[in-house]
Amino acid sequence: MERKRILEKTSGGLDVFTHYLGDGCKNSLFRNPYRTDANPSCKLYYIKNSGKYIMKDYGDSQWHGDCFWLVAKISQLDLSTDFSEVLHIIDKDLNLLIFDDSFTGSYQALEKQQPVDLPRNGGILTAKVLYQKMTRADLSYWSRYGITEDILSRYYVKSVCNARFTRNDGTSFTIFSSIQQKVFAYLFNEGKGQKYYRPGADRCRFLYAGNLPNPYVFGWDQLPEKGNVVYITGGEKDVMTLSARGFSAISLNSETATLRESLFKQLLERFQYIVFLYDCDETGIRESTLRVQELSSRPEGNGRVFRVQLPLSGSKTEKDISDYFRMKSDVGEIVRLTHDCISNKYNIA
Repeated sequence: MERKRILEKTSGGLDVFTHYLGDGCKNSLFRNPYRTDANPSCKLYYIKNSGKYIMKDYGDSQWHGDCFWLVAKISQLDLSTDFSEVLHIIDKDLNLLIFDDSFTGSYQALEKQQPVDLPRNGGILTAKVLYQKMTRADLSYWSRYGITEDILSRYYVKSVCNARFTRNDGTSFTIFSSIQQKVFAYLFNEGKGQKYYRPGADRCRFLYAGNLPNPYVFGWDQLPEKGNVVYITGGEKDVMTLSARGFSAISLNSETATLRESLFKQLLERFQYIVFLYDCDETGIRESTLRVQELSSRPEGNGRVFRVQLPLSGSKTEKDISDYFRMKSDVGEIVRLTHDCISNKYNIA
């Protein structure tokens, strides 16, 4: 079987990945050369049971699969119908000499993209942090979204005076809170894990340290045992904004993260409907659409998973539920949008 021979001759597909992605893909994290994001957001995993490597891009959930999937992706082919052509492309490009016929494909390959340099946060192991009581300026920041001090306490959010971070290479750096740059920490596992939030920062807006939950879910412990609708939204601030208005909500670590099967089943047991309420920008629309398609295709999710798109412009300052409630306080509109989506059985709003 040609598929098996390709895996055998390419070390489980590793050589295929290095051919198309470069030797850098052997690093613990590497950049996806077919996206403009400069962040090294990709990782290769070896799956022992299948004897092959797979790639996962944590910056875009559409980039996830084995070497055959990768070649189909960059060749803009359908793996389910063009698998034979994919095998021929790999054989020809890597000179494996598995096929004895000459192959000339008519596919159009994706072009590699030049990166847009963005700051990255990487390799932090520990943080020595000094917390402080929420200042008047801190509370003023949160209050614009309707988030009270009681809500902040309920979700274990702390104001940070300063924090000294140590990376895994031994180097360290310190961040300080100021009037111009506030610093907050979302605490997990009784403070043993922290996600730091620097609103409005140009670089390193989020920093991570300690023992964070896996999978990362914010707001899970605050959910009621039973309910009608649970929203999955784009971030921690969005969760608290919704909670402040009586809605049940959680967020994953990013909009590109997938919802684990075990969590999905638990949500279905506790709530009648799951509604994705992501940002109105390109990423939010794309990822919420994908999540709904994925989860609705399962028998238990059919008719119970939806997405609501907010009536916002999608600009940097007008794209999420926090922006929505900062601009206006129409809780009824969110209820109506959700009701219309569910009652009409639209999986995609």
